[in-house]
Amino acid sequence: MAPKNVMSFWDAVEMLSDRGRPVAPPRQPVRSLSFPVAIVSLTTLAVAALPLLLLSTDRFDGLPMLLSLFLFPMVAGGLITELVALCRLRRQEPHWTLLWWPLVVLPAGLLGMSVGPMRAHPDYFEATDVEGAAEVLLTFAFLIALGLGLSTVLWMLVVLPLRVLGLAAYDALRGERVAAFRVSVPLVLLAVPTVSLVVVASLGDVESSRSTGGTVVLALLGVPGDYEIVWEPGLVLVRGIVLVLIGSAIWASVRSRRTAREG
Repeated sequence: MAPKNVMSFWDAVEMLSDRGRPVAPPRQPVRSLSFPVAIVSLTTLAVAALPLLLLSTDRFDGLPMLLSLFLFPMVAGGLITELVALCRLRRQEPHWTLLWWPLVVLPAGLLGMSVGPMRAHPDYFEATDVEGAAEVLLTFAFLIALGLGLSTVLWMLVVLPLRVLGLAAYDALRGERVAAFRVSVPLVLLAVPTVSLVVVASLGDVESSRSTGGTVVLALLGVPGDYEIVWEPGLVLVRGIVLVLIGSAIWASVRSRRTAREG
């Protein structure tokens, strides 16, 4: 059988996480993560209750519900994914009873907490009858499921690169050589959500179409076009990020060639 030439995603995670030290076989091949996962889930429920308790009926922006039912469970899922990844990096298999917390306790708790504000402010949620209340609850359930589903994306684009950069900085402070890809790859991953969010905040309403990408490029280059800039410092920040990425790519290329010549 021919050897595989394509690196799997988990192989890439292990390579980014490796600090050059051998991993000893674990004494316990299976590890329970129920306690830390329970802490993350219960803490998320406590934090998610704050926007619901402080909900202002004068503002119909839906921000409290997005925070409590979408963003917070997405962050919790990303942290739980990181716990599972760290367990597997230690060559241990997590005990999958941990899924009880993010897949049952957390969504049920969030959905239960949302019932109180909905009943207290039916006009705010447009839940003045049974049919309206059912539709609102289905929307809440969809937000929770979407947040938990996107938590793996958050882990890949935010949590993982932050950990890898932290490990690289720790190794550099200890005087150890840090591979260039352990800096450049996390920076690229972090740049994806950062640039996306800043561009959305910097430009006005841009219609989603085939020309959207071209409009964003024109805005970044400062070329006049069919767009409206609502936050100029944001575009300056994005340009700086792009320049840093280009500089990091050049630095990584020069360093790899120098290492190849020395080797």
